Amino acid sequence: MTDIAFLGDPAIKAQALARLRSHVAAGTFVIFPAWEDGKANVIGALVEADDKQAFADQYGYPIAFTTALEMIVNAFRAVPAAQDFVGALLERTPVGADLSRVVPQVLAYLLERPDVATLTARHVELEICRCSVLALHQRAIAGETPDRKEWKSARLAAVATSDTITDDAMARLAGLIVEAAAWPATMRTVLHDTLGACGRLEIQQMMDVMGWTDADESRVFKIREQAEVDGRMAELEGLDRVLALLDADDPELARGFRERLEQFGKLGDFYRTVGWKVIDLSEQAPLAASTRENVA
Repeated sequence: MTDIAFLGDPAIKAQALARLRSHVAAGTFVIFPAWEDGKANVIGALVEADDKQAFADQYGYPIAFTTALEMIVNAFRAVPAAQDFVGALLERTPVGADLSRVVPQVLAYLLERPDVATLTARHVELEICRCSVLALHQRAIAGETPDRKEWKSARLAAVATSDTITDDAMARLAGLIVEAAAWPATMRTVLHDTLGACGRLEIQQMMDVMGWTDADESRVFKIREQAEVDGRMAELEGLDRVLALLDADDPELARGFRERLEQFGKLGDFYRTVGWKVIDLSEQAPLAASTRENVA
């Protein structure tokens, strides 16, 4: 029963919710690790192991989504918010929902993002590649199964085209999104890799807006590295020490670094948005034929 939510069995959904609630009540639900010393993240809490394939097999979620799930949940940062998201995912996914089209729907959504389309439109061949990969996912959403040769052709074209873009860093990053998405939705890492490529684009967009450069990042690293050698401000720890060092050595860099921290703190917004979209799509997914027959 591939990609059929909870394998069509209400008892399996009840088990999933019970396991999650047990960890929440015990205070053992964590962001990391997956399964260690009685503590568990979203994967470990439901399968009592660090095993994404088991999660997909036991609960009927697509393996591509399961592989990306930790990335999405981690974006909630605080444990209570992460718990709420996982609870909503389980509660709002109908027993017996056919989830096979959820991943291609999410990939199509990512490829249709206005910022991505605007960047690929700067280069005719790259825009053609984006549209080609999008069309393959749209066919999958419509119930077709594009041939492996079609996927390979689209993927090779995307890679070759991206490699030619050497003078437009932002378009190049958009091209990497197209490359990452140029796989069938059944591919284990396709959603994880595409989300990662989207995250890299978002980081660069933020850095460009605030004027933070690789040279600035390198300067911060060197100051931190030197402090480890000479022991300066060793009475402080972590971020407090870094900020104190920057304030002492380069107040302007310290100001920029604080803005960087503030902006990077918003990076999770994108992943959280995708996570809630997955929940909406799962909730709207049609029931599998076997489930409809049982209900009838």
